[in-house]
Amino acid sequence: MATRSSDWLQQTPGVDDDAVHQLDMRPSWDSEPRFWQDVLTEQLWQMFAGTQDQEEHPRRRTTEQAPGQELAVKTSQFLKPICWGPENFENTWKRPDALPWQSKKLAVPRRVEKIRRLEHGEPVLATAVSSFTRHAFTCGRGGVKVWSLVSQVVEARFPESYLRVQTQGAYLRTCLLFSNSTALLTGGHNLTSVSLWDLTAPSLYVRVELPCAGLTCQALAASPEDNLAFAGFTDGSVRIWDLRNQSVVRDLPGHLNGAKSIAVKDQHIWTGGLDACLRCWDLRTTGEPQEYQFESQIMSLSPSPWEDWVLVGTANGQQWLQPSLGGQKHMVGCKDGTILGLKFSPLGQWWVSVGTDSLVSIFSMPMGTTVVQVPETSSIMCCDVSPSNHLIVTGSRDHASVYQITY
Repeated sequence: MATRSSDWLQQTPGVDDDAVHQLDMRPSWDSEPRFWQDVLTEQLWQMFAGTQDQEEHPRRRTTEQAPGQELAVKTSQFLKPICWGPENFENTWKRPDALPWQSKKLAVPRRVEKIRRLEHGEPVLATAVSSFTRHAFTCGRGGVKVWSLVSQVVEARFPESYLRVQTQGAYLRTCLLFSNSTALLTGGHNLTSVSLWDLTAPSLYVRVELPCAGLTCQALAASPEDNLAFAGFTDGSVRIWDLRNQSVVRDLPGHLNGAKSIAVKDQHIWTGGLDACLRCWDLRTTGEPQEYQFESQIMSLSPSPWEDWVLVGTANGQQWLQPSLGGQKHMVGCKDGTILGLKFSPLGQWWVSVGTDSLVSIFSMPMGTTVVQVPETSSIMCCDVSPSNHLIVTGSRDHASVYQITY
């Protein structure tokens, strides 16, 4: 069990060789997808298994060091203080070149700089960042690593905590940080439950187990204010739990090739699948969902925090805004490759999009104009935006990157 003091103790992660050798190496997309089969399935499997670009980009060999003795290498390149509080965002609008009519709510980034590299050591399948605790979370097959973003280290190799998978032959697929930073959900393969980690206790521990025996979780969502958690599984089904008593509230019938992504907006849950169908369920009724067909598999969803939109990213690189109250969708930009993750900013005025084009791309509302693009060295599998609107965390082949936003 991972422990922490009030500032979360540093722990050096080990490697569980038995668990590694007994991993079930079937990808969650082993059901035959309808679209982009040859390219998409191969690319996603290579990234998940960590074999992509191994010859071109051999994994760096690290020297064992005690925690706290990390070398601050390449400091001159991108080590800078991290902006945290809202006062920093206020100050950006006191620049001499800021026009009187400009509003903070209409702000889009003018520069994005990499400031940290978190050496996870295996493919990073999901990321999360908390402005409140000033930590980043990186999810790999072996577990979730918790990183302090306060320390002045450019390349962090030792997380403060490692929430390791304890079940032999099991592995994680995803994690989700609650919007209030009080808890972290983790889910994966060969696990009897989705675990809820308490981030407010003196020691990190699993406070709630949400039953899902026999199912492989690959997408998570939560509504803490309603005490609900949601999970999408590789068999296409979606399960809803009551966090107060861990009971199953409802099981929703599935997508043909797996529920790849979930988004909760108001009293509706949106699910996107490898069958290229977007479904919207009204949680207040037991009726059939609304369905919207797309040209390619739906890889990622992000609801707008303030407006009636759900952002959809697809395997053919297209991005769409789907009206959450019903109506005609419209395309808002493309990427040169499969979109693997996208996330609206907290104020909803821009979003970040990542994928197999190896670019961190920021698009502005409402037209999807490309604002900033930052290249990475390999495909980017996931992303998150901090509630402070100042940080982006992305996950790649063996590490996560932390970017600071300037307005």
